[in-house]
Amino acid sequence: MEPLDDVDSRRLFFKRIFRMDDPCPVELEEISTKILQKCGGLPLAIITFASLLANKTHKKEEWERLQESIGTGPSFDSDGNLKGMKDILLLSYWDLPHHLKTCLLYLCIYPEDSMIDTKLLKWKWIAEGFIASQWGSLDQVAENCFNELVNRNMIQPVYGNDYSSVKYCRVHDMVLDLIISLSDEENFATVLNGRICNSFPNNIRRLSIQSSGKEDKGAVGAITETKTHVRSLTVFGLHNQIPQLVDFHALRVLDLAGRYFLENKHVKHIGSSCQLRYLRIDSFRMTELQIGKLQHLETLDLRDCSSLPRLPSTVARLRKLVRLFVSNDTQLAAAGFRSLQALEELSFQETDDPVRFAEEVNELGKCNLRYLCTGGEIAERLFCNPCCTYTCLQDLQIQQAVGMVPRGMASLKNVVKLDMAVMEFDNEGLQVLMGLPSLAHLQLHVIRGVKEKLTIGSDGFRLLKFFEFQHLSYFHFVLEEEPTSHQVRLTFAPGAVPALRLLRLNLSPMRVASDFFADFGVEHLSVVAHLEVVINCISVVPGWVKALECSVAKAIKLNPDHEIRVIRVLEDHMFKDEKEWEEYISKMKSTSSSKKKGFACVGETDHPKLASVILKQ
Repeated sequence: MEPLDDVDSRRLFFKRIFRMDDPCPVELEEISTKILQKCGGLPLAIITFASLLANKTHKKEEWERLQESIGTGPSFDSDGNLKGMKDILLLSYWDLPHHLKTCLLYLCIYPEDSMIDTKLLKWKWIAEGFIASQWGSLDQVAENCFNELVNRNMIQPVYGNDYSSVKYCRVHDMVLDLIISLSDEENFATVLNGRICNSFPNNIRRLSIQSSGKEDKGAVGAITETKTHVRSLTVFGLHNQIPQLVDFHALRVLDLAGRYFLENKHVKHIGSSCQLRYLRIDSFRMTELQIGKLQHLETLDLRDCSSLPRLPSTVARLRKLVRLFVSNDTQLAAAGFRSLQALEELSFQETDDPVRFAEEVNELGKCNLRYLCTGGEIAERLFCNPCCTYTCLQDLQIQQAVGMVPRGMASLKNVVKLDMAVMEFDNEGLQVLMGLPSLAHLQLHVIRGVKEKLTIGSDGFRLLKFFEFQHLSYFHFVLEEEPTSHQVRLTFAPGAVPALRLLRLNLSPMRVASDFFADFGVEHLSVVAHLEVVINCISVVPGWVKALECSVAKAIKLNPDHEIRVIRVLEDHMFKDEKEWEEYISKMKSTSSSKKKGFACVGETDHPKLASVILKQ
């Protein structure tokens, strides 16, 4: 990439500092020119220096001091590196408060170009003790630290599919090189990433194993010898060796991401790490885990341990547990679960006693539970009572489909984000959702159908900013006696969803009429910045897809002020033509005589779990 010219350099520089194009005060003109000369047209240098100045007073003396702190310009040094660029990054680093320096250095444990999950990163910061509780809620302080590093351009945010929340972050290669170098100087972390390493520190505090090579064996030996000092062990990749996890008394963070072949023998002594705060394991071979002695554990993440049949009942002893996530196939014991009074986030699908577990979780709902991800059977029991109380619950996910929207959900006054799957959706269910006063993010997946025309009026969804409506096509309801009863009929009335910014419709041409958008009410969505129509092509005919696209095209012509984006997905799974589709349907009919009303697809109402798995795919 060519360096930016003077005009674009000034625009980028001043827009970051003053939030508009080139409004530089006269007294800062000369010093600004000198700063930009040293940046040499490099966007990273310009935006980093500008981010530094944005946090300072706009005084000439302050700008001159910072300008004089870096070299003569972005000239290449003897190693071919941009020395001026490194000077600017180093200046920005030293300007950080101590706790932000520590949080930034921690990013050196991740491989180059990693997409770093921001939630996991913040939880590790907390577990490592980088965040002080006297500053406020640990989660909020960690969020503030992350935002400050973004504002200073030290890390780069990556937004999720709703364009509003930051789900991942990345570290620029030059920033990563800098923090690895600083980490080496301070013995903050030992990183094995394929570089030549002839010796290891006497005291390894944090170890990140990123590559599989000769240095692994030496690292395992070194970390075993100094295990009383090790606070953090993170392993990336499939083939890396790990030390025997025995008597790591100072260990606070253990992240075995990507260790899919991990077996019981590798973690059987995990209980001896009595200071452990954060534990994440990815393995499809591990079948048991002893965790009852981890009295300080705050985060237990076993979402990718699909072969773990159950979590021991001793989990009820973990009174400091804040986050508990298990795979869809791991069973939780109901007995004593209400003793986890500190629990704020819970993700599970299976339990040994659904009735008792619902009672236990209802008790937790009165405490600190903020996030809940569960399945249809549990959800129906949890929210069957219109008077159920979940005063702290803000984020609810129902992955396995419920039959209808549980009426007890009307009491969820503080839920901000809702992601749920239902077999059938009706007007009463719509009214329940519209009545949630704090709802800002809604993902609704309808599996069987909508049996009546639904109108989203102006009497609800006042704060809703993101709405995704998905109507599944993976189930061949064309075999029903009255398939038209499952057509999508949805419209927006004038004044509806006044805060909506993104509307995403995930539809199948099999399930919607060719004139679907005729009375959709797009003209009433003047505030929507993005409207996306995702056409699901699985098990349909190309002609149906084109018909739906024509319907959308008509809507675009009638509403030129709206940005409407049309996306095809799973095109490889279409039938060639009507003839191939009819042959397939005929074959399915002949094998579905035992199905009520001729439902032909596995995963219908008697297989809601499979339906949800396909839905997520």
